[in-house]
Amino acid sequence: PPLPGEAASEEKDNDASLGEEERALEEHLAQHPGDIDALRALMELKIKSRKLPEAIGVIDRLIQLEPNDDEWVLLKAQIYSYSGDSDPATKIFEEVLEKDPLRVEAYHGLVMAYSEDGRSMSDMLKRIEAAMNKCKREKKASDVRDFKLLLAQIRVMEEKYGEALKVNHELKKEEPRDFRPYLCQGIIYTLMRKREEAEKKFEQFEKLVPKNHPYREYFLDNMFATKFFSDYSVQREGLVEELRELEVKDVGRVCMGRKVTEF
Repeated sequence: PPLPGEAASEEKDNDASLGEEERALEEHLAQHPGDIDALRALMELKIKSRKLPEAIGVIDRLIQLEPNDDEWVLLKAQIYSYSGDSDPATKIFEEVLEKDPLRVEAYHGLVMAYSEDGRSMSDMLKRIEAAMNKCKREKKASDVRDFKLLLAQIRVMEEKYGEALKVNHELKKEEPRDFRPYLCQGIIYTLMRKREEAEKKFEQFEKLVPKNHPYREYFLDNMFATKFFSDYSVQREGLVEELRELEVKDVGRVCMGRKVTEF
């Protein structure tokens, strides 16, 4: 592994490279303001550089160009939530649900916003269960699974790990080839400090996640980060709470399998 000075130098070089890419894209967009691919690339660079207000500005341009694509609206709300700015995030998620009352990603966003504000989840649970039951009546099996994963996430946030594991176990029985419950169980076992059980679930996840899955690297990054924090916290007890906070926030994004771009 690199020495501290070498790591700092690599990080500085990486920041400089990102800055050069940003400038090149901004120059290109000055001449071609409607280039969707260039705007998407610029937005991703802004997020990687933690320039979140600037990233939101780019997303606003994308929304103007593609007003019917809710993915940009959802991503804008997610960035607000990630930044700790829950009021505008909540407003956007509720607006999305007014148009599409069964949009799982919007419910997930509201759960995260509620968590950030320390609000009770009881009303949100009722809304989620009502939406899930409607999906069952309409035979939307994929959405039902996503809502179940969201309910499991809430149980993790409430530190009801046994209930969360039970939901994921049921999901595995329903669809054994779905890799997400294995990843989620690995994270939950890590939070419970059951390292052997966690390792088994991570191994099953790695076998199942398709090599060509668009978010494969994102899932693997989260798995490795979880294992790293777990190993390190054995020696540094103070990191246990840091691990818990990290994974409670990320378990939903990871296990829902939904990621427009990396934060």
